Formats: sequence, structure tokens, C-alpha cells
Amino acid sequence: MDIIQSFNALCSNADFISVYNERMGTNLTRLTMKHVFSTGSLYHCVSIKFGDGSGELRICDGYHDIMFNNQLYIASGDFLDVQNSPESKEINNNGMSVKISNVRPEYVQLIRNKKFDRAIVTISMVFLSPQTGQVQTSFGVFRGQIDSSTIRIDYGHDEEIISETEIKINNFWEVLNKSARYHASDGVHRSYAGNSHDTFFQKIGKWNSEAVWMTKK
Repeated sequence: MDIIQSFNALCSNADFISVYNERMGTNLTRLTMKHVFSTGSLYHCVSIKFGDGSGELRICDGYHDIMFNNQLYIASGDFLDVQNSPESKEINNNGMSVKISNVRPEYVQLIRNKKFDRAIVTISMVFLSPQTGQVQTSFGVFRGQIDSSTIRIDYGHDEEIISETEIKINNFWEVLNKSARYHASDGVHRSYAGNSHDTFFQKIGKWNSEAVWMTKK
């Protein structure tokens, strides 16, 4: 099912229509996308696979835990901002950032221990049924690798602790930002993996040594 079909299905979904009519005092038989978004059924599910392969953290911005793709996403803090991923006809390293407040203490410790460094992040947008709380449809938003993670902790009055975390993510086209190494020496070239039998630069050196350089009169 493509995106248009998925949104059309939401607009004609009985649970969404029933909740909207109840809240707004209307008697609609089909919703618009604006109506669907107004039901407050849109959430984000974020999967973070640690770069050292030691595990995966799954969190969401729902009021309760969300079961998505047979995996449990834990309601964790408040998502202050999930930056929109820009659309482009070109292939670029367009990253994004996620800000979360009131992060669980165990997650704060993970950040401090650098467990998020170079972790793989997958962000999905899900619509939950306002009647059952089950995922009705989902859309992939972003997939990339964490570039940096920072956390700010404020110790307020009455021992209240307020934390805010910002995670900056590169997409997988980050490699485009890197420049190739410059090396023309045959020994250096053949020292790289996969180049041990490549004699290109050796031949270039031989050709240069045999060349007769003359000035044009």
C-alpha cells in the first residue's frame, strides 16, 4: 500500500471518524487529512541500535508504550522537537535532530557512557487508532547514524531534576562529505586493502622513467 492509499484508508477509518464526530459534534462519513491529524493520533517511534553492537533502544513519544512491528517502543520523556527531513531531488547528507526532555535516568547514563556514539537510528511516524491504541499505518521518516548527543541537566527547587537531550543524526549519505585520500606512490597504493595486485602506479612510474622530455623549438 503506497502513501496515498494509506492516507485514504485513514480518512475512511471508522475509529477515526467516530472519535472526530464525537469531539466536534459533527456527523461526517469521511475525514480529510486535516481532520485525521486533529485526532491526536500521530506519534514517532525511534529505534537506536548501539554502534558497538551491544543492543537496541526503542522509544516513542506516545502517552503509553507502543507495539510496532512486533516490538515494544517505550514511552520515554517528551519529544520537544523532531526536525522534519527535507525533501530533495539530489543526494545529499541532510541530517536531522531530535530533542527530548525528561529523559529516563537509565538513558541519561547511556548517553554519558557514549553508547549513542555512531549508533544507527531509524525514525518512523505511526498513526494509532484512537479507539484501540493499535498502529493503523506507519511511514518511514528517517534512517541514519548519530553524529553527536548532548544532555543538559538542571537541578531545580524541591529536588526536581529537569533534563533535556539533543541527538544530531547524519543520514547515510554522510560519506559524500568525505574527500578521497591523495596517494600516487606505488607502495602506498598497494598497501591499501584490495590494491595489492594493482600495478597501475608502478606502470605509470616506468612510463615516466622511460619518457624522453624535449623542449619544443
